[in-house]
Order: sequence, then structure tokens, then C-alpha cells
Amino acid sequence: MGFGLLLIGYIFAFTAKIGLGPYHFAGMALGGFLTYLGLSELKKYSPVFIYAQIVNVALILCSFFKTLIWANDSFALSLSLLNDNVALGYQFVEFCVTLLFDLTLLYGIADLARRVDHDEIKGKAYRNMIFVGVYYVYQIVMFFPIANDILMSFLPILQFIYSAINALLIFKCYAMICPEGDEEMPRKPSRFAFINKIRAEREAREQKAIEETKQYYENRNKNKKKKKKK
Repeated sequence: MGFGLLLIGYIFAFTAKIGLGPYHFAGMALGGFLTYLGLSELKKYSPVFIYAQIVNVALILCSFFKTLIWANDSFALSLSLLNDNVALGYQFVEFCVTLLFDLTLLYGIADLARRVDHDEIKGKAYRNMIFVGVYYVYQIVMFFPIANDILMSFLPILQFIYSAINALLIFKCYAMICPEGDEEMPRKPSRFAFINKIRAEREAREQKAIEETKQYYENRNKNKKKKKKK
């Protein structure tokens, strides 16, 4: 459906920001491209994903500009285009674009979940919108004089938390939502071992629960028959 590519792209573009540091532009570019491909598939099932795809193009452009900033700083190019005012303006643009992308992406997931009557995923998508809003409000507060080192230290933690819960939601969509007609088809093995492991563990738990329930009813029916004979 596209959730697999979306998940990988989202991880590269957002959660890798903490680990890649100054090289985050590489994660943004690669993640943005994979995310675009995933959204191209998903909008076949929910047209509102087009909004996230449009904003995603802006994110890819941001990654190109960030690459230019990195090259300017690394190789001392002294490009007049990259003055302090432009850099500040870019930070504001990236702030708005990432906020819009997260909200439009979650709205698309909520709409798709509504179409397939999956209330749990729809509820979690709206819940994540609140977490995203809290993170970006916190970011805005950091521009005011009350900001200090202690408050600033929570910023990357909040970023990791909201990125992680969004990634987990996308994974849940990948595992639980499939195109109409594929419900009874055997699931194709994933290229990623950890996903296959998670699936196997979940299916084992489900099978165990089914067997225990079946055994419970069989025992109860046997006990009822014994009581009737007495």
C-alpha cells in the first residue's frame, strides 16, 4: 500500500535527525524521496494524502538548501546568499514545513483508518496530532527569554518521542491495514528481519489465545454433558 516506504522514509527524514547531526540533510533527502513514493501509493486509497505529498516536496527542497548550507560551512565557500537573515528565514520555513507535514500525514492516516473502519488507528492518529502540537508549541516557547539550558535539553527528547510514536503508528498501519481483497491472502515476508520477528510473535500469541479459548469452551461443554448424565 505504501506504508512500508513511508515508514522507512519517515525514519530517515525525522528520527535520524538526532543521530546524523550536521549530516541530517542526507537523511532528509533520502527520507523525503522514499516518503514521496510511499505517499504516491497511499493517495490511491485516500486522496487527502495529496496534501502530505505536496508538503513533502517542500521538505525535499529544504534538504537541498540544507545541503548548500553544509557545503558552505564545510568548504568555506562564503556564499553571499547564505547570510544570517537567510539562515534565520530558512529555520522558520523548515519549522512551518515540518509542522504541516506531520499534521497532513496524520490527517491522511486518520482518513484512511476511517475509510476502513479502524477506530483504534484513527484515534491514535488524532492523539499524535496533539503530541505534535505540544512539541511545536514547546519549540516556539524556546524563542522567548524564559528559555534556559534545562528547558532546551528537553527539546531533543520531545522530538524523539513524537517522531517515535509517529513511526510506531505508521508501522501499525503497515501491519494492520491492507487493500480490499487482500485480507485472506498469505502475508508476504518482509525484507526486514525485525518486522518478520514481530509478526511471528504476534501471530503466535494470537494462535495461542485462539487455542486456549477453544480448549476452554470444549472443557465447559464436556462438564455440562457430565452434569446432565448425573
